Amino acid sequence: MNFMRTCALAALLLLSACASQQRAKGPPPSDPIAIVSASELRAQGLGFARRGDLVRAQQYLSAAKERGFDERIIIPEIVKVCIASSRLRAALAFGEPYLARNPQDAGMQYVIGTIHMALGNLQEASTHLNGALRAGHLMPDARFSLALVARERGNVELVRTNLKAYLAESPEGRYASRARSMLAQLGGES
Repeated sequence: MNFMRTCALAALLLLSACASQQRAKGPPPSDPIAIVSASELRAQGLGFARRGDLVRAQQYLSAAKERGFDERIIIPEIVKVCIASSRLRAALAFGEPYLARNPQDAGMQYVIGTIHMALGNLQEASTHLNGALRAGHLMPDARFSLALVARERGNVELVRTNLKAYLAESPEGRYASRARSMLAQLGGES
């Protein structure tokens, strides 16, 4: 390591030590949560979620996110809490910006697509469900959900196509009997 780099590191360490001493001497923060780490905030948020205090859980998990907790972990947890508290638009407010940065997250694409389905936003639902299929290795539930979106839009051929694809991917899946029943109603082989 060259002399200049060594001096710079020493100066940074000295500044860091001085700042730590100054914080220790200074008045306590006006916001008691300001001294809590992101990991502690997350743990408290998850505790609130387990106890059913979902609004407070969202607040603590959001604070952990703001403190820099890994968004690949914290955003799905926040979205889950929002869904559990029937705050679907809040779930979208966290999930969609995350997906803009991480479009390859097939699970989140699927969740956001199904939220849009629940809200009646069929175009957005279709976009995210197709995104889940593009990003995921095998997403049979996204196929089934796309069949439901196509049914709402009146596109019988797309319903049939997605139901058949679902059954090919997951012949014993959780929606298999419903998919077969829907195909039978459409006059398609099951």
